[in-house]
This record gives sequence, C-alpha cells and structure tokens, in this order.
Amino acid sequence: MTDERITILLSRRIAGELTPTEAEELRLALEKNPDLQTLLSAIDGVKDAAPAPVSGPEEHQMLEGALRQFKQQAAGLRVVKMAADQGGPVETPEQTPAPHFTGWRTRTLRWSAAAVVVLAAVGIYKYKGTSKPPAQSPVSYREVAAKYGTRSYVDLPDGSRLWLNAGSKVRYAQNFADGTRELTLAGEAFFDVKHDPEHPFLIHAAGVDVKVLGTSLNVRAYPGDSTIETTLIQGRAEIELPGKASSPIVLRPNEKVTMRNESQTGNNTTDPDQRATAAHNFERHPVAADPTYKTIIETSWVEDKLVFRKEPFRKVAAQLERWYNIRFHFENDKYLEEELTGYFKDQPIKNVMDGLQLSLGFHYEIAGDSILIK
Repeated sequence: MTDERITILLSRRIAGELTPTEAEELRLALEKNPDLQTLLSAIDGVKDAAPAPVSGPEEHQMLEGALRQFKQQAAGLRVVKMAADQGGPVETPEQTPAPHFTGWRTRTLRWSAAAVVVLAAVGIYKYKGTSKPPAQSPVSYREVAAKYGTRSYVDLPDGSRLWLNAGSKVRYAQNFADGTRELTLAGEAFFDVKHDPEHPFLIHAAGVDVKVLGTSLNVRAYPGDSTIETTLIQGRAEIELPGKASSPIVLRPNEKVTMRNESQTGNNTTDPDQRATAAHNFERHPVAADPTYKTIIETSWVEDKLVFRKEPFRKVAAQLERWYNIRFHFENDKYLEEELTGYFKDQPIKNVMDGLQLSLGFHYEIAGDSILIK
C-alpha cells in the first residue's frame, strides 16, 4: 500500500467517511505495522477530546500552525530521502544533522504530519458543529407615511427620491442601499430611481413586484382599490407576480399598465395556474399630457394638482377622502357611477364640491369632516 493511500485512508477515518471496503483495507495495514496503530490511537484520542471554545483569530492560528508543522515535517522527509539516495547523512540548510528515519518510521512521520493538518480541520469543524451560530443582527426598518390630507417627499439612502400621495406609506430596511433595494408600498407613490444595474430596485405592492431599472414611474396600489396601476414615464420597468408563474410584464415609456388588485378581491392565491391567469388580466394604456389641462393626469398629484377625467363619482370620492381627510356618505346609489371631469389646484373642499355639484346636480351637506350626498 502506498504512502499516499495510507494518508487518504487516515483522513477518511478521521472524518468518519470510510466505506466498509476502505475500513477493511486500513485494518489490514494496521495489522502489518504497530507504529501505524499507535498513531491512529493517538489521533482518536485527540479527536474525541471535548472541544474548547475557539475564536476566529485562534482558528486561523490553528490552521497556520498546522500547515507550518506539516511543511517542516515534509522538509525533513526530503532530507532523509536525499541521505538514503546518497548512502550517508545529509545536513539541513541550518547545518543541523537530519534525523535518519527509514522504512515504516519515515512513513509514520509523514502520516503524522498529514494528520496534524487533518486534526486541526476536524477540531475546528467539531467546535463549529457544536457551538451555536452567531446571533444575526436584527434588521432595522424605516416607515414613512403620508396621512390623509397630506403628501410627503422622501430621499432614499441610495439617492433615489419618492413622493407619497395622501393615505400612503412605504417601508424599507435601514441598509437599503447595501444590496437589493427593496421597499413595500401601500398606497400611491411617484419614484425617481437612481440608475444602478448592480443593485435592482424592487417595489412590493399589493401582491405584485415592480422591478425598476433607473427610471421615473408612478405606482398606485391602495389596499381598498380594485385595481393596481403602474405608469412608466421614462426608463424601463417590469411587473412580476410572486412565484414568477409567467413572464414579466415589460412596460414601455409613457405607458400605463392596469391590473386587478388580487389582494382586494380576495383572490391573492399562490397557485401557479391562477397566478398565470391573473398575469394576463391586464390592460395597457398610452400616457400623455391631457390636452386641456396640460398635465399627465396619473402624476399630476405630485404637482399638487387634483385632476380626473371621466371617472365615476365613487372613485372621485375615494380620492377626495384621501386628499382632504374627509368622509363621504351617500343617501342612495344614484350618483355613484356618474362620471366626473375636473381640475383643481390649491382649492378648499367647498370649492371642489360646488364644482362637482354643477356637473351632476346633486345636493350636499358638510358637517365637520363628513360630506353627505343627497
């Protein structure tokens, strides 16, 4: 049996990976040489000792020391071989006579040197396997909210910017800029994302993920709304459903994608087939500045403009509730689906209601933060 084979069997024996065939092979080798048996007994004694706590620096020193000892022992063996080949003693580079080992004792020294390295690794592995993993530092999050009747502006840690519409909030980790830039949105926000292809920007909103690649876009995903709207102004963005049951929906500049809010309808399923179907239930719409009001309706709120065109009263009422922090009450359903068009900037709620009243002919009463439509 070669020296290399003995070293392999010893290493596998220490690691507990010997096959039955290899175990028999090692047993026969042990029977032929008592020195090898003594060495293996010493190895087992060290391996079975109770492990002591080892710090990171100590672990490094253990490995370095083991390698140094292995190299020193290997250098001695090279000198021994030279002496044997030349028929006499040979001095080391330090002018120290080399010990004259031959036969099995020379091989035992080689196995011992190899075992030093193996035992160092085994000892560290044993310590790590029995010690508790270091406690993970808890992730700290920041949440920014815009209450009803207010809008907010936020500078993100990576240099991106966002504007929050009324009744909206975002949540992101304090180490937001260190890896994948992820945040969760509930409500509506306009994003001006800093281009960084190495660190994707992900927006989680109402069960869908919007992947942004350096762009400006508006995401509208209020929990109470029946639809989710993503409007891309410039750049590139993709909409993905969790589970990636289908290909991402790729948005083009000046385009809006509207899809059903699965979390609102109660169909927020994880079933791949249903998600694949939901992914196809979306509509694309071109986006351009309104010819009358000279503004993009989907993002006009960032400029403090309240704009809607041919929207049913129920949707306008929900928007006004968030914008002015009020509550609407309807005596009946007569006006809920009636369409409204309007443009308001820096107007009190009474002026807005007077304008809508002229359009539909309803009557209303304001009492505190409530408006009754008759």
